[in-house]
Amino acid sequence: MIQLDVDLPDHPGELAKILGILAGEAINIDAMSANSGAGHSYVSLITDQPIKARQSLAKAGYECAQRTVIVISVPDTPGGFAALARKLGDAGVDIQSVVHLEVMGDHVQLAIGVDNLDAARGLV
Repeated sequence: MIQLDVDLPDHPGELAKILGILAGEAINIDAMSANSGAGHSYVSLITDQPIKARQSLAKAGYECAQRTVIVISVPDTPGGFAALARKLGDAGVDIQSVVHLEVMGDHVQLAIGVDNLDAARGLV
């Protein structure tokens, strides 16, 4: 799965601009996380057409980074993700991003970006 990371100015309407660009290209957003601070907003997107999304945003002047993320399922209980995060950390794998995808019964699906995909895949 590909995650796009977009850095944009922290101004009213900036998120609406990028969402409008994607909508105009008929690109669906499957999952998203966003936060802002120190004058910038940082948006992580998982779309149904990541290559087209990146090209469309770049054409509009937005810097986009992309990363391959792995989808994991953890128990939807307090500490459910903590155990896996600890296991990854103990193995020296740095979690760089987390996007909540959906709740499926008693589990939650997350897309996580890590600094070492191979090591993470061997642990999840």
